[in-house]
Amino acid sequence: MLKTDPKDSFLTYALALEYEKEGKINDAIRIIEELMTEDPDYIGAYYKLGQLYEGRDNLEKARSIYQTGIKLADQQKDNKAKGELEEALWLIEEEQ
Repeated sequence: MLKTDPKDSFLTYALALEYEKEGKINDAIRIIEELMTEDPDYIGAYYKLGQLYEGRDNLEKARSIYQTGIKLADQQKDNKAKGELEEALWLIEEEQ
């Protein structure tokens, strides 16, 4: 499906999730980072990318991504996404 619509953010995100399921975390990270370059307003990407970096124990990178996502969610008035990102950030800060 991506071949017919390579700019479809949802399909790109779904591809990253498939890579994650297969344990291809580097590919998942690469795909989501590309997605965020093409569609920086795709808010779900911030949460997932933060999780992937957390799984790689790169908490500083995860923290930065969550913070950026929180600002974006606030701008979009997406309180649900903002709350999820804030909780993820809080959990990182609790661990340290």
